[in-house]
Amino acid sequence: MSDPKRQGKGKRPQDASQRLQDIERRIDKMQGDAEQKSKHSQHALPPGMGAILGRVATELVAGVLVGAFIGWVLDRWLETSPLFLVLMFFLGAAAGMLNVWRMVSGRGMATGYFDEHRPRADKDSQADD
Repeated sequence: MSDPKRQGKGKRPQDASQRLQDIERRIDKMQGDAEQKSKHSQHALPPGMGAILGRVATELVAGVLVGAFIGWVLDRWLETSPLFLVLMFFLGAAAGMLNVWRMVSGRGMATGYFDEHRPRADKDSQADD
């Protein structure tokens, strides 16, 4: 004989209500877990923000280090006091800040970067004529 549970016959209303309660309990648990995850993610950085912060730090540090190194090499080569070291340190810091500004404002060295200033230069040259 076949099992009445497999055929779907002979199910008692109690079994159906228990299954329904079990499903509701699992749904509530899943919703609670989802809320906990969203609470944790609200305090975390947005996706990709860690990479942007890392790049900003790298640009600033690299600009300062490269500038200071070039200044140190020039001072050793020309046998001067730390004149070039200090000068190139500040120049490197300015270059790092410029790179960060270009990255944040979306003005990388993409095609057309210099074209935004070209019409003004053309107008100035036409006014001189």
